[in-house]
Amino acid sequence: MTAVRRIVAAVGDDGKSQVAHEEVVPLNGVPERLRLTNLWVAPLARADNIAPFEGGFVPFAMSQTRADTYAMTLVEYAPGFGQDDPGMHSTKTIDHFYVVEGEITMVLEVGEAVLGAGDTGIIRGAVHGWRNDGGGIAKLLFFVVPAEPLK
Repeated sequence: MTAVRRIVAAVGDDGKSQVAHEEVVPLNGVPERLRLTNLWVAPLARADNIAPFEGGFVPFAMSQTRADTYAMTLVEYAPGFGQDDPGMHSTKTIDHFYVVEGEITMVLEVGEAVLGAGDTGIIRGAVHGWRNDGGGIAKLLFFVVPAEPLK
């Protein structure tokens, strides 16, 4: 089995986004029963489980990345996406993502990181964009949480 990695993108001392940390994810526990690892833990205000569930799907809007909104988003990047323009941007969120299928390149101001199926990443308010250099779809699952903005 291929090792699963965690890549953390953040802003370096030079004020530019970059890979701040990369490591193999340890699987803790008993292999025959249960193994688990917290990929990221941080304090957060409580979500509202009392609000009624409306059903359906809310269309994605970039404005939700600048609002006090939590979102879980499934994204598919087509082959060739971002090769001309990776869509560099930053948000007032901490983005947690998991590569479900394929391979994707996270483009940063200083360098980039190629992530494959099973890899995870955390983007801590850093400027970033995406590029799919592979021949197939890259499918990612994002969990986006409001965060204090970078100073």
